[in-house]
Amino acid sequence: MHDIQPPQGIYNSVKDWVEANVESVSQGAVFKEIYPGTTFSRRLKRPPTRYPTILEGGSVGVIPNGRVWGLNGAIVTPDNHLIWDASLEFVHPRSNHSIFKEEILFPISQHCELAADLTHVVGRNYYHWMYEVIPRIHLLRESGVPVERFIVKQEPDHLPFQSETLHHLGIMDDQLIKTYEGFHLQADRLVVPSQPAFATKWGFDFLRRTFLIEDNQLTTENKRIYISRKWSRIITNESDLWDLLKPYGFIKVELETLSVAEQARLFSTAEVIVGAHGAGLANLTFCRPDTKVIEIFTPTFITPLYWVISSFGKLDHHYFIGHYGGPGPTQENRGWAGLDNITVNLRRFAAFMRNMKL
Repeated sequence: MHDIQPPQGIYNSVKDWVEANVESVSQGAVFKEIYPGTTFSRRLKRPPTRYPTILEGGSVGVIPNGRVWGLNGAIVTPDNHLIWDASLEFVHPRSNHSIFKEEILFPISQHCELAADLTHVVGRNYYHWMYEVIPRIHLLRESGVPVERFIVKQEPDHLPFQSETLHHLGIMDDQLIKTYEGFHLQADRLVVPSQPAFATKWGFDFLRRTFLIEDNQLTTENKRIYISRKWSRIITNESDLWDLLKPYGFIKVELETLSVAEQARLFSTAEVIVGAHGAGLANLTFCRPDTKVIEIFTPTFITPLYWVISSFGKLDHHYFIGHYGGPGPTQENRGWAGLDNITVNLRRFAAFMRNMKL
């Protein structure tokens, strides 16, 4: 068996590969746009930082003799090019992708006739899973390609929200092909739904249709919810902040202890949500219009992500910038400020809440 070399180049997307290799269509290549990209029409004032003006669409491609390589699931075409948007790693320049660090790739160890890629480098993160993995299943179904096998990234531990959401969509464990170090699969027809790099309105709509039951949408409950975090982006003076929030009728929740269905139910009953920026705020998807949101940032990491999702749902989003509270877990941090902890100025926060008339 001959050695398999790393990719000799990169295409941004399956669409770019098909357009550059017209002859591939006669060999079974397919590209189908499901949702076009759209201009983002903001519904809210006060964005916390610059926000995207164009929202990604969604598409599905079929690559004859396509390959999936490595733990993170790099997508490689038959002419040995990497498909970037479905193989994303947070590296710059792109030549730092893990596949290019190999002199010789692992040999092909698995073959199958038809399989769809659902890998994601950080799919263990609840937000990335809910907005950048699960909506890809919707794209697959809209495409009409009858897929029964799905390639997902192998995680070191069991993540209940992954299995819960897949089972809810009718995808059982025996339909999964899990990657690993040394993984290299070739499919006669590799189906690649596009992987969003940011929240999309079509993804938002799909999540609500899928996980928000009708009874939740008709609720008359009005809960005030404070989201507590344990592992990263911790509010260092949380006990003092909680003393401030309790008289306002808030309940404290740790979302990691709840199923996805329970989280959707909880957020659908909220009138006010307070919490540090984090993956659990993906559940703002399930809120009713006009729900008030206070998102707390560290000054070292501010993003418009949940402001955009709040705009999708016509929520009343506000943000509060605390003080730098020290670095997050050093093993995971690797110089990225996104896990930095937060210290809240209580006097300023109390005034902030009064201004919101809570």
